[in-house]
Amino acid sequence: MRSRARVRWCGLALVAVVVSGCATSAVAVEKWGPFKGKVVDVETGQPIVGVVVLAVWIELVDALIQTNTRFYDAREAVTGPDGLFEIPRLKPPFFTFRIPEPEFKIFAPGYAEHRWVVTPPTGETLIDPTVIEMRRLQTREERLEALRRADSVSVPPDKRCLLTRAVNKERRSLGLQTEYPECPQ
Repeated sequence: MRSRARVRWCGLALVAVVVSGCATSAVAVEKWGPFKGKVVDVETGQPIVGVVVLAVWIELVDALIQTNTRFYDAREAVTGPDGLFEIPRLKPPFFTFRIPEPEFKIFAPGYAEHRWVVTPPTGETLIDPTVIEMRRLQTREERLEALRRADSVSVPPDKRCLLTRAVNKERRSLGLQTEYPECPQ
């Protein structure tokens, strides 16, 4: 009886080692960051200050069907005077297969995404050198549409403080009321 329990325990330990080895493979590590890039104006090539970059990880609730998802975590960063940003690395959970690569949301008052340029072209976005080109919005309607897209991000308020601050700033500049309370600084 005792030897059977020991064999079962050793088997479980072996499975845990194999699974944890899969969870920390080179491919899985990069989906956790850090993510770095530069945001520039597409027309001038100049860096854009104050752009919010949000990485959102979702969890697949039913990994076999992959239809039900829920929020897992988010990290955000804002560009500095040089247009550079870095989203810190997220510590991966034990079972990483249920969480795919993050989605990235970009918001800058008065701008919209134009295209992402990764060098080399076969490289990984925000792992290899990545430039995000944004175009200046020309009309109020374009700015309102950009606000609607930013407001549609389903991330808990405490995980989107920088985005909320930028959205509220844009809303005020358009003469609109702010809809979301800002996080304490």
